[in-house]
Amino acid sequence: MNIGLISHEVLQISQHITITVFSDIARYLIANPVISIFICLALGYLIGKLKIKSFTIGATVGTLLVGLLISLVFKGVGTYEIDGTVKTIFFSLFIFAIGYEVGPSFFASLKSSGLKIIILSLFFAVVAFVVSIVLFKAFGIGAGEAGGILAGSLTQSAILGTADSTMKGMLSGTELKTAESQMAIAYALTYVFGTVGVVVFLKNGAAKLIGVNLTDTVKKKIDQTNFHESSSDNTVVGNIKARAFCIENGAEFIGKTIGSVEEQYEDDLTITQIIRKGKKVSLAPDVQLLEGDTVTIIGLLDAVLHFEAPGMKETDDSEALKLDVIKQEIILTNHFSLDVIKHLSENGIVISERKRNNNVLSEDQALKALDHLTLVGPKALITKVVKKLGYVKDTGTETDVSFISMGLVVGLLIGAISFVVSGIPITLGSGGGALIGGLLFGYYQDKHSNFGLMPKATRWFCKSVGLNLFIAIVGLTSGASFLSALQSMGVKVLLIGVLVTILPHIASVYFGKFVLKLDAVDIIGALCGAGTCTAALNGVVEEYESSIFAVAYTPGYAMGNILLTVLGPLVVAICIH
Repeated sequence: MNIGLISHEVLQISQHITITVFSDIARYLIANPVISIFICLALGYLIGKLKIKSFTIGATVGTLLVGLLISLVFKGVGTYEIDGTVKTIFFSLFIFAIGYEVGPSFFASLKSSGLKIIILSLFFAVVAFVVSIVLFKAFGIGAGEAGGILAGSLTQSAILGTADSTMKGMLSGTELKTAESQMAIAYALTYVFGTVGVVVFLKNGAAKLIGVNLTDTVKKKIDQTNFHESSSDNTVVGNIKARAFCIENGAEFIGKTIGSVEEQYEDDLTITQIIRKGKKVSLAPDVQLLEGDTVTIIGLLDAVLHFEAPGMKETDDSEALKLDVIKQEIILTNHFSLDVIKHLSENGIVISERKRNNNVLSEDQALKALDHLTLVGPKALITKVVKKLGYVKDTGTETDVSFISMGLVVGLLIGAISFVVSGIPITLGSGGGALIGGLLFGYYQDKHSNFGLMPKATRWFCKSVGLNLFIAIVGLTSGASFLSALQSMGVKVLLIGVLVTILPHIASVYFGKFVLKLDAVDIIGALCGAGTCTAALNGVVEEYESSIFAVAYTPGYAMGNILLTVLGPLVVAICIH
């Protein structure tokens, strides 16, 4: 028998088996898209962590690329068909969380002295809109490409969702699928320069453009504003005096409750710990003191130093003298006691931070209701003074799902409102509506922090996983037409993306300097926010070793998230007509 013939047959069989197995796997994954979605997330987040020097592409671009690749590889077997409702749900969660997070800062910015930062952010968005429309019309850019370029060039992924919502209302069938595919690919092509280009420009080019030495400006700004970098959480608490006593036979405190003892000393003293037979006793006002207890007291310095009572023998037991020190954020009510605040330090409690509308207050500024105080001190004392000041801000781990869901309902109803201007239907869509709902409910929760909580971990999940599940579906349903779309778009999209990225920043630098009379620090910080480019903020903070840029970044970022997200539907609607 011919060995060469056998080898050829074996090779053919192997190829047939390989093709068959591949086809079976592809068909199974296409029929079960949930598995493919989680594959996109798993690989996308891994790719997003890869670093090229200090640059990472991020989980969103990583997830999109994996989705496009899987869809492209399986193209010969079939295409993914995934219910659009799934995308809407996850994108709504993402954009609501964005609004919820920036809502307090946004409304505070409108009322604060940072009006010039708001104007600069608005100017940036208007220039981005005008530049985009002029370029898109001049080069015949379609709706899908327009949405993708805008989202990638301005590094605002939320535009993908709001633009997609508009396209679904104005396009259908093959036309809609083509537009969605073009949007995904244009976003992937323009995002890298949208990030890197802005980082380089704001870090190294913006100040030179207006002839400013940014290093000197940063130092001058710090001196003028008395800006101090944030301290660590390990705040040192002074003025705490603790003493521990063993209750001996015949002591007058035997049989008395904690509440009655503290009342006897007019709350100048607080029992912060009881050790009974080697174990700590849970404290409550009605807990009785017994012979043999070791009691730890703290309070006003003079009262603690001069405390003495029959049958109370002082001990220096290290376990008894350990203080349970906590850090707690409280919100002042209309009935807060200014006298209590003045004497906090005497009680061993330090105010580590004062904030109003997310802005730090100086010690000489008068406090008022709804201000936030971060107190550091013994747990027992803080618990006592909180009752006379307000209430503890809820920083728990349980999400108020009812509150969040109602916010989404309100937002989605707002997004459903539509009106026509010059034949162009104007609507926020589900994405823009969810953003408005998040802003309103986030602002309300900040003022009424005892309910409506959406903890940081929940917000991260909604923002990151919510967005990237949406992005994974976009990639899986768009990859089949990846090559044809790329060939038709190519270098033109890249070049337009560069212009959409850079021109609004250049114009805004000059506008900020010569019209608004802002210094370079505020201009750069505001543009990091207005362009929603956190990477740029990180870059300038690292380069100039100061977080002072974050002062202007916060209101700029709040405005940027809103204005750029709303641009998506408007630009897409104009490009369709």
